[in-house]
Amino acid sequence: MKIVYVLLFFISSSIIGQENWQLAKDKDGIAIWTRNFQDSSYKEYKAVTYIITSMDAVVHELLDAPKYVENCIAGVSHLIATNPGIEYLFYAKNKLPWPLRDRDVISRLTMGQQSENSIRLNIKAAPKELPTINKTLRIKELEGYWLLEREGDKIKVTQQLYFNPEGNLPPFVTNSLLVKGPFNTFSELRDKLGVM
Repeated sequence: MKIVYVLLFFISSSIIGQENWQLAKDKDGIAIWTRNFQDSSYKEYKAVTYIITSMDAVVHELLDAPKYVENCIAGVSHLIATNPGIEYLFYAKNKLPWPLRDRDVISRLTMGQQSENSIRLNIKAAPKELPTINKTLRIKELEGYWLLEREGDKIKVTQQLYFNPEGNLPPFVTNSLLVKGPFNTFSELRDKLGVM
């Protein structure tokens, strides 16, 4: 996936009806909600937008990524391995300013619910798929999904995600960035594929 993976580090009507979601941003056709996640001090988010494009175009953009190499570009998702149509493994690293330690994450995307009008890509951390890197904290808790739903000539794109950034980052710092990362990702996705 070429889209910057900043959202992994900091980082509809059905959403509005869900318990405890609080609208954090609604701008340029992108809406983002946050809520507490189980017993964690860190929150999860849900972002939604509509794009006039094909389902295949969105899937291609989400799964398209440069191959993983050592010293890969920070802030970009890199493809480690794939079982086409079933499972995809991605690696991303984020450099943080001193005195904070860099973070990295390995995420496994698996094709879940699929029909003519919807596709779900489940996201789960896979921290043991690569050796850890010196002076870099590996994110171990990450879970969520991408949900793509056809509504007429538009695709409704939803991402829901929770992650624990590890280490001593105060929750108020991470939670304050939960909107910025997803908003930038969704803005880039809309710019690449077309907007509603």
